[in-house]
Formats: sequence, structure tokens, C-alpha cells
Amino acid sequence: MAKQENLKPKNDVIFKNLFSKNGNEEMLAEIIEEELKIKVEEIEVEKEVELSKMHINEKYGKLDLKVIVNKNIMVIIEMQRTDNCNMSKRALFYAGKILASSLKVKETYNNIKDIYFISILNYNMLDTKEYSTDTVIVDSKYRKYIIIEGIKFYFIELPKFREQVKDPKTKLEQWLAFIDYEDKEMVNMAIARNKFVAKAQKDYEYLTGDAATRRLEELREKAIYDEYFAYERGEEVGMEKGEVRGRIKTAIEMIKDNVKLETIEKYTGLGKKELEELLLEKV
Repeated sequence: MAKQENLKPKNDVIFKNLFSKNGNEEMLAEIIEEELKIKVEEIEVEKEVELSKMHINEKYGKLDLKVIVNKNIMVIIEMQRTDNCNMSKRALFYAGKILASSLKVKETYNNIKDIYFISILNYNMLDTKEYSTDTVIVDSKYRKYIIIEGIKFYFIELPKFREQVKDPKTKLEQWLAFIDYEDKEMVNMAIARNKFVAKAQKDYEYLTGDAATRRLEELREKAIYDEYFAYERGEEVGMEKGEVRGRIKTAIEMIKDNVKLETIEKYTGLGKKELEELLLEKV
């Protein structure tokens, strides 16, 4: 098991590094087959950004995994650790941007690939019981009539998964136990039952010991403050209160990720006393 708790597989830097690695295509194929209920005959991971060249000022949305399945399906996998209160809009933005850029000059609309957007969330977003939810666009009156095909959104909420699953029997459950990495007993069961998860564990141990990956995580810690304030919360509590609330929420998430208090103080502007109180509350 990795020594640094903040570098879990659901950390977006680790997640992208792990699943975009050459030779790990079968891992992604298994996750996609389980969640989308399709047979993956061919898979190609598009490396939109080389992590080693990632700049601190770049938007971290570029860390998403972009996968071409069977030549005609595009799968976007987003690992979202913190609730920025904008996931539905974020999903629409990415899907729309990818959809618009996927069509080349002189190509017809028939050339547009089907897009499946999978969001793995480290928080609960929906008021539903199921930890895995998929959506379709249907007629408001005739709900069984699908109006628009070719685009679909999937949301996987890890806290719900953690509450509901204690014995990971399916391949999807095994992968979610590994990605979540909160219940070590479940992680061990997943490793024992799934050879691809066992391989992922070995790669994960290597990644979390790699100096370059640790440096990337340091950069992400420095940029997390800006990431939080990219969304708007002013309508809920007023701009001034919304900013303070955002700073506190940022601090809470950084504490959860075991970031040093000195670093949190520097990048949130909160005082040492305030941070110590948050820490005592065990957030």
C-alpha cells in the first residue's frame, strides 16, 4: 500500500497517469464494458496532455481520459475529487466542446462519434439511492421515447458506493474499491479477485514512489485554490460570504488530502487558528 494517503488512485494526477499508461488498455476496457454495457473490441487512449509537460496555470480539466472505443465511440472519464457545485454544467461543457471539435472540415454529421461521459465523483451529487446513474434525453411526456441519441452521461458517486458495497463481487465494484482506496479490506479483496486490479496496484505503488509524480501533485496542491474559485456560489450566500465559504471548503478538502497546514494557510488565506479548529473537528 502507498505511504502517502493523499496520492490515492482517485487523485486525478495519479488516475490519469495510471490509466493512460501504454499496456494498461485492458484495465480501461474492463471498466468501460462494465459501466457502459458494451463489448470493447478495440481501444485507444488519446493523450490530450503529456503530464510531464503540464503547466501550473493550465486548466486541470485537461487531465480527463479521452478514449476511442471500437473506432466509433468516444468515452470521456472524469475523476472529480471535490464538489465544485458545477458538475452538471462541467459535463455539458466538456461534452459540447468535444462534440464540436470532433467533426473535421467537409465531414457530415454522420461522422460524429457517440460520446459517453463517465464522471467518477468523490462526493454525492444526486438525490438518488444508486451509486451509479446513467442519463438519456427523452420526451417530457413519453419518457420511453429517446429524443437524442449518441450522447450519454454516467455519474458514479463513491461515498454511496462505499456505504452500499462491502464485498466487491463484480468487476466494476472491484475497480471502484481500488479507485476509491478508502476501505483497505475491499482493496485487498479486489486485488485478489481481479488480475487487472492486481496489475494496477503494482503500477500504483510505482507511481506513488515516483519523484516526478510527487512534483505534479505539489503543483496541483498550489493550483487547487484557483480551481475552487472557478465556480460561482454568489447566488447562494452573497459574493463576500461565498468567497469565505469557498476558502473554508478548499481548506477542508486539502486537510482531507493531508496537505500541510502551512501550505493550506498560504493558498487559502485562512489563519492558523481557523485551520486548527477545522482539523480538530476532523472535517
